[in-house]
Amino acid sequence: MSKYADNKNFINAVETFLKVKIKKVQTPPQGMDSEVFFIVDNKDKEYVIKASDGAMTDVRAYQLLASNKINIPVPQLLGNFDYEGKSIVILERITYPLLESTPVDQMHKYIPSMINNQRIMHKVKSPRSGYISDFDEKRTWKEFITSKFTNEYDSLNWPEVVKREGIERDLVLSSVEKILNKFNNLTLINKDYSLIHTDFNQRNLFVNPKTNDIAGIIDWGEAMFGDPIYDFSRIRMYIWHFNLGKETVDNYYKIMSYTQEERELDDLYWLSRVIEYLAYYSEELNDFNVGRMRLHQDFLRAYKW
Repeated sequence: MSKYADNKNFINAVETFLKVKIKKVQTPPQGMDSEVFFIVDNKDKEYVIKASDGAMTDVRAYQLLASNKINIPVPQLLGNFDYEGKSIVILERITYPLLESTPVDQMHKYIPSMINNQRIMHKVKSPRSGYISDFDEKRTWKEFITSKFTNEYDSLNWPEVVKREGIERDLVLSSVEKILNKFNNLTLINKDYSLIHTDFNQRNLFVNPKTNDIAGIIDWGEAMFGDPIYDFSRIRMYIWHFNLGKETVDNYYKIMSYTQEERELDDLYWLSRVIEYLAYYSEELNDFNVGRMRLHQDFLRAYKW
């Protein structure tokens, strides 16, 4: 049970903020860095409550989309407040199913809508790159990408990551060195940067099975301004994760209409994510994460650098 969902003082704070009486609290499976639960008030209106250190990034993203009149399906932001040092965000509840509940043989149908929604959000521009939660950052986009492989972050400290169970030390350290060299030898020039979500995955997207459209986009905690191809490469990794087949991959690239240079950059961003996500999956050894670790390391073992 969430430490917030069964906290009477917290529930009272939410009731006071919303000026409602809460009659039901539900706790879905939790993410790694936030707590999310659903509430129903005495008029049967449903809300989503998100509590995390980075929840204000979600607020900033929803505000950016609204101020720029970007028409993509995101939940309505109903408010936010602080509670005991945590940021609390209140959103409308989306009633459509999550993409992860879709049968695998149907998952490819949503890719055109995923791409279209990203293209719309990418219309929000900035002259500088960086997380929207820390926009005093002065690093270039190339410096941001390479920072994932230079041990600057606790979560991406590779000498520590490779000590974890299930991680092949030499394979991963060698892959980190090689991807860093690839980026260091690459010229990345952007005249402006786009608002990117960075994590279009099956647990952050709601879908409309009747239309094959994305019906809701949530979890903007890693949103930033950066290269839109980096955002698209997450869709490419989604296709790979679920083994959606060569025809789906070919259709993806047909829709993207990449130049050769853009195609190579998409491949490089995808490869960087294959390595990076090993750090996240290895934090907790459940069946899902162990399977993904095996998939990623098998790929790296066979990859022709």
